[in-house]
Amino acid sequence: MSSSLASSPLPQPSTPLGTPPGAPSLAPAPLHIATLAARPDLTPVVARWLRDHHAPHAPLAPFAARIAERVAPLGPEQCFILLEAGLPIGTASLTHRGLAARPDLTPWLTNVFVAPRFRGNGHARRLVSAVEAAAQAASIPTLWLYTRAAESLYAPLGWRPAGSALCDGDPVTLMRRDFRL
Repeated sequence: MSSSLASSPLPQPSTPLGTPPGAPSLAPAPLHIATLAARPDLTPVVARWLRDHHAPHAPLAPFAARIAERVAPLGPEQCFILLEAGLPIGTASLTHRGLAARPDLTPWLTNVFVAPRFRGNGHARRLVSAVEAAAQAASIPTLWLYTRAAESLYAPLGWRPAGSALCDGDPVTLMRRDFRL
């Protein structure tokens, strides 16, 4: 994987027109996506987010161990972290395994998470795009995901419904993203 994908800044809007020189900018803080390989110090943060979201009473160590393995230089297993002004605000991963009921499908977009106070600003889309770029860089023709209720996030990004399954007894929608390589 190229170093530009491992830790790449995102384009930012310029200072709004009409802002007087020296006045504080109303532009948002700079955004940056880093890989866990480049920022292993963020493993506990990502692990805590995912544990708290999926199984708040579970021990943290198993989540941290799984996340810490996501440091491949190309293809799965990779974890991406979105930073705003240097602070982690969200994550998404490219993994070999996703839905236990469908071991025949691989690889997967997994663990898309944005901290609650940062939601509603397109950050999940940025993270999905980072994982898609990593999949394309690894010449992966199809990427999979499952969701309980976020089809409306993924469909405008080119993801298509591909059936349904059960996850922990709950119905989920399978979605796929095909790339032209």
